[in-house]
Amino acid sequence: MAGRWIRVIHPVTSGESALDRETSDPGEAAAVRAGWLLIDAYERLSSKAAQRVFGHEIDAWDAYADATIKHLESPDGRIMADVEQSPTNRLRYRRTMDFAQEGDRVFDVGFGRGYLAAQLIRERGVTGYHGIDIVDTWVKDAHLLLEANGLAGADIVLRQGDLFDLTQAEVEATGADLVICCEVLEHVDDAELALRVLADALPAGADLLFSVPLHGRLEQVWGHASVFDVARLKQMLDGAGLYAHHVEPLANTWSLVVASRDPSGSQRVRDASRRPAVRASVPLVRERRFVDVGHDEISALATAGKGTSELGAPDGRHVTCSVTSIGGVRFPVRGLESLRLALVFTACDDVRGFDVIARTGDDQVASWSWKPGTRHQAKGKRRVWFRPGEASVGFVPGPYGSMLDVDSVEVVARLPEGGTATFGLAAAYLP
Repeated sequence: MAGRWIRVIHPVTSGESALDRETSDPGEAAAVRAGWLLIDAYERLSSKAAQRVFGHEIDAWDAYADATIKHLESPDGRIMADVEQSPTNRLRYRRTMDFAQEGDRVFDVGFGRGYLAAQLIRERGVTGYHGIDIVDTWVKDAHLLLEANGLAGADIVLRQGDLFDLTQAEVEATGADLVICCEVLEHVDDAELALRVLADALPAGADLLFSVPLHGRLEQVWGHASVFDVARLKQMLDGAGLYAHHVEPLANTWSLVVASRDPSGSQRVRDASRRPAVRASVPLVRERRFVDVGHDEISALATAGKGTSELGAPDGRHVTCSVTSIGGVRFPVRGLESLRLALVFTACDDVRGFDVIARTGDDQVASWSWKPGTRHQAKGKRRVWFRPGEASVGFVPGPYGSMLDVDSVEVVARLPEGGTATFGLAAAYLP
């Protein structure tokens, strides 16, 4: 949709809809449904649009991470340390840490350069950490980071390993309560198989926490082999025999999922740390009451010799306007969040179209245009409303800019040369 950054969605015809695979805890199931819907909302918006829509909530999460997680000391010469500890990545570490519990033994698939491992050991008090990564050089890199932060003596095992070779016996031997696999599935050729391997390797009673990029995010990364939307993630969980206990969009970048093979509610999710319930909501509008446009505020629109416009006596709520060739009315506003018009098509058989134009001074800021047709005829009465970039009862929106300083609105009737029309109009707006 023009101006609203909505992703183009390709319609898919399908048969009977499958039921979502949900846990037996009604509250947890409801929260997971809400999480999927929120992820879907992020993914149907562009990254920039999601930031504008959800930015206040994202800022609250960033503040939570800043207040509760400490920067790590990076080893001398470490490249990309600023990226590894960027606000976005720090929030990812924070949220992963929230689901780890003191005394956990963690098995991490794809530990990277060790930043999450260090935070889990230092800040969450996990008693054991076993990590594998396909990149052998990262074993040394991670050990250097741990040494730089005084964590070399912890119960840590890091080694090169392949996700697809994992077995339950191997993971079980480490005593793992929590298996983590963040930013890995998008790198493999068969993500569905990878998740099935992870599910099969889960020890009894253990939970799996994984994350993947939100659909439409991080697509510039050449190492990413595929994309993940809500529909795919649900199918992957079904195919792996997993139940989602918690899902959320994370930092406008990732989808985070906590899952297990257990259909009952998750104690880990119930006990997870959460950011303080700070009120992050912000007003959507400057004012909340519509302003009625008075009869004395409406004036005939001058069209510089192209046509004529004349105002007649008000007819109840409506002001009557008679137009020849082209013309209409104009009225002042104090900014424009929303506009509604009541139109009475008294004698409009010659009308070829109506235009509604919002202006700041002489500059056009937004417009909406309507052409009479079989479905929308210029007869009787019509109530219409306008928001930037949104269509309304036959009116098609045009490009738009900032509406904060809009100071006037014009309603223009277009007719053939010499054609005439009479219509009534009442207006109200939200500044």
